[in-house]
Amino acid sequence: MKRTKAIARAILPDFIFQRVQAVRSRQLQVSLMKTEGLLDAAARYIERNGCTVRYGPFAGTTFPRESALCRISIPKLLGTYEQELHKILRLIGQRKYDLVIDIGSAEGYYAVGLARLLGTKVLAYDPEPIERAFCQEAARMNGVSELVELKDLFRPSDIGLFRDLRVLCVCDCEGFEAEIFNAKTVQDVGKWDLVIEMHGIAAPKLTSLDWPNKTKVIPMAPRLNTYAELEGLGDQQKLLSEYRSGAQTWLWCDSQARG
Repeated sequence: MKRTKAIARAILPDFIFQRVQAVRSRQLQVSLMKTEGLLDAAARYIERNGCTVRYGPFAGTTFPRESALCRISIPKLLGTYEQELHKILRLIGQRKYDLVIDIGSAEGYYAVGLARLLGTKVLAYDPEPIERAFCQEAARMNGVSELVELKDLFRPSDIGLFRDLRVLCVCDCEGFEAEIFNAKTVQDVGKWDLVIEMHGIAAPKLTSLDWPNKTKVIPMAPRLNTYAELEGLGDQQKLLSEYRSGAQTWLWCDSQARG
């Protein structure tokens, strides 16, 4: 499998390779969720509670039912998703940005949520066409279509287009983050705040860069709370786990806290 991936990476143009990887990743996730019974749990949760986020920084955001039924949606709809970042999101909500860039926007959880939170233009990049369609519909449902602009592939060279703007960048692109942000491109993000989900070998690469912002590595925390909305749906810790490795980390780059 690794050899096949390496060959594909070598011969395919970036935009095709990343699109294939995005589609394949979604297919594997759906297969795993179905096997583990998480899709059935999500369907029962939605039947009971609907598709509007109940708690957290994006409370009140609504997502298309079709989108919510094909992913680990319970943490997002409940509002516990990536709770490690909630403190940062509250800080972000108090700041002003010229632009939000969401790299790996998927169904639009952050793109639409941040458009509602900040009232700022969002460029939502994702190479997977079905995910872009879900994001577009979520933006329409939440009345922020004029703020959310759908894009395909974000390339390292795109950073230079926005270097002079106050940008909030949220990045979750399954390992490509170490290609987007490198020793050359990080010199152009001095005015940016960035939240980057780090995958595998990308973590040591990113943390070793000479960022112009103050950086902090945020580790995953256990899900200890229980919720009435989940009663009868199964093991609550499993439903809230987001199926991540315990080694999952995020990188927070704060342009307003240098040093």
